[in-house]
Amino acid sequence: MTTHPPETAYPALRVGELHQRLGSAIREAGIGEAWVQGTVSGFRPGARFNSWELVEYEADATTVAAVLQAGAFPREMAAITQALRAAGVEFADGLEVGFFGRIETVASFGRLRLLARHVDPRVAVGATVLRRQALLAELEATGEARVQQLLAPPVAIRRLGLLSAATAAGRADVLSVLARSPVPIAVVEASAAMSGPAAPPAVAQALAHLQAERVDAIIIARGGGARSDLAAWDSSIVAHAIAHCRVPVLTALGHATDRTVADQVAHGAYETPSAAAAAVVAGVEALAHQAELADARLQLAPQADQVQQDQLARSRRRAAWAIAVAVVAVVLLLAVLLL
Repeated sequence: MTTHPPETAYPALRVGELHQRLGSAIREAGIGEAWVQGTVSGFRPGARFNSWELVEYEADATTVAAVLQAGAFPREMAAITQALRAAGVEFADGLEVGFFGRIETVASFGRLRLLARHVDPRVAVGATVLRRQALLAELEATGEARVQQLLAPPVAIRRLGLLSAATAAGRADVLSVLARSPVPIAVVEASAAMSGPAAPPAVAQALAHLQAERVDAIIIARGGGARSDLAAWDSSIVAHAIAHCRVPVLTALGHATDRTVADQVAHGAYETPSAAAAAVVAGVEALAHQAELADARLQLAPQADQVQQDQLARSRRRAAWAIAVAVVAVVLLLAVLLL
């Protein structure tokens, strides 16, 4: 059924006006200032402002249920850090903690934010961190954490698997770098969700598909984004799928400071999709250079053999001449003695 918007009794709201009304509604609802509890994720300190996300997870401790942007100015951040240290913990990703502050809309960034001023020092390690630690311990115990490292380095690549979202900027970056390879590299692509609850099984299926295509290595390119969007890459489904992959897997997930379980299980982890692709190209270039040197040596080998043969012939002629001279000298000496 098609619905039609009601006729407006006043001109349409501008974006800034909408933010003002939302801010007024928040204050009128009595939550202009509030305590908000969640798991700290994606903490990024700064000289002028510190930012992070407060995340609420589902019961599986992997699926993100809700996210709220949060932050604090240096003075308030110092007080928050001091309060946490007094409780024996450092401010870091994974803390399950409550903050008190102003709930506001940030019109210039188009988001709702908690501007934190105080922290409840009664904190706990979030369930997502405990689950991540348990998964890493399991992978170490079974040896799956090191399986990819036992594979040969991905240098002789002729077919490369690329796992990404169809519209991801990281995908375009990888293809751009590969296009500059001196040796053509065939790219076999597989698309999968890069975040959310659908991502883990989709990634596992895409990895299986690329292996069936007999690729020599696989790049997983996701690029930057919110830390909470990387929850899928800390899942057991993705970790086991990478560990059981028969070819080297190179990951490029999140920002340079992000380190997921998938990164730790993979053959190699790179800061950006471009860096992962550049590593592949560098390996191909090195192999091509070695082949060129070997070919040059083969071409020079006949010439070197001919030079050695010429030198040996000259040495033999010199030796024969020396022997002839010596024989003549002996004959002349005997003739003189007999006279």
